[in-house]
Amino acid sequence: PNLIYIIVLFSHNKSYGLLVPRLWVKMMTQHLRRISIACCHRSFGSKPHVSKVKPMLLETTVDWSSLPTVKLRGKRFLLGSESPNVPEFLSPPRDGFPPVYVPADDGEFSPEAWAAAARDVSREVVDGRGAGGALFRNIPLNTAKDFSRFVNSLGLKPMSYEGGVTMRNSVEHNVDTASNEHPAMSMGLHNEMSYTHYYPRKVIFYCEEPAEPGKGGESVMVDVREILRKLDPEVVDKFRQLGIRYHRYLPAHGEFFHGYNSWRDAFRTSSRDDVETYLRARNVAWAWGKDGSVSWWYNLPAMRFYKGEWLWFNQANLHNADFTTAHPDYDSANPVPVHQAPFNSQYGDGSEIEPEVLQHIHDVTWQAAVGFQLQRRDVLVLNNMYIQHGRLGFSGRRRLLVYLAEANA
Repeated sequence: PNLIYIIVLFSHNKSYGLLVPRLWVKMMTQHLRRISIACCHRSFGSKPHVSKVKPMLLETTVDWSSLPTVKLRGKRFLLGSESPNVPEFLSPPRDGFPPVYVPADDGEFSPEAWAAAARDVSREVVDGRGAGGALFRNIPLNTAKDFSRFVNSLGLKPMSYEGGVTMRNSVEHNVDTASNEHPAMSMGLHNEMSYTHYYPRKVIFYCEEPAEPGKGGESVMVDVREILRKLDPEVVDKFRQLGIRYHRYLPAHGEFFHGYNSWRDAFRTSSRDDVETYLRARNVAWAWGKDGSVSWWYNLPAMRFYKGEWLWFNQANLHNADFTTAHPDYDSANPVPVHQAPFNSQYGDGSEIEPEVLQHIHDVTWQAAVGFQLQRRDVLVLNNMYIQHGRLGFSGRRRLLVYLAEANA
């Protein structure tokens, strides 16, 4: 209204030396009145103004040298840690591995908007540049719901954990707990579900509740290309020629060990027909036990050809039956028969993998690994073909969530 008054004043007051056509004044008066009405009568139910500015993520440097030393060699409940070839201490992240990205400013944006920025980094850096992983820090994803909205907007095709080994709980849409494993147990480095015919290409973790400082729970990661470079060529050649035979055993009910599934949990069904449909589709042999348990076995290659190169992609060392002997629930007075271990690995011809070969794989993997404690709201995006991940044992509370995806949608 004040602007309207000023225009009218100018058009009638010759002392200003202005000659404003009355038609122009009338048009401007009507236009400003419409603006005034619109501004003064905005509905509370109308959509708020959405800024065209998009969130940006910038690569930053982190001083990893200040991390406390973490004992590896001789660590309790860490399979293979007694070897003198396992590093005494866990290596901190190397410069650029993983690359770290943070928000460029403090603007307020939706999880979906942040997903668009993260998607660009994932495609250009994690995949395109071959970095294999990226850590996103300080993105304002405050809840599991926020994380679900974020990952489901990344343009990926989600997949389930059906047929997986450990127990997980569904938390939000396409989001599960990362693991319900015994907290004291260190989970060795592995490519997610590489022991199955159907495995994710992307694994995305969200730190909902970090472990307390000094309580363990470090997230560990390693590039399989570096593992392959360090492995004895004769070991690699034998695995390349024979492949790996995986054996699985699941009881009908309850947890065989803390955090390990019955077949009802693993397949998320109580129907034997559903289990057989899953196994038949993957062309694997199976047998039902008189106690209601199910066993199955199948061969897979130890190597995968991906984007023009061969990658070390298996769980020969972690899916061997000797894994159970390092578990906190293992009772040495009542050893578990190999055929009733939750899993076991052999060469593809059915012969046993030599203990020294299994240890060699452990040694090389830990020599190339890095680790650190995730912070609250950290998001770690991994290309599962390139990067193995794991977790050291911890005490107290710690909770990570995970999203699995087949590939870009």
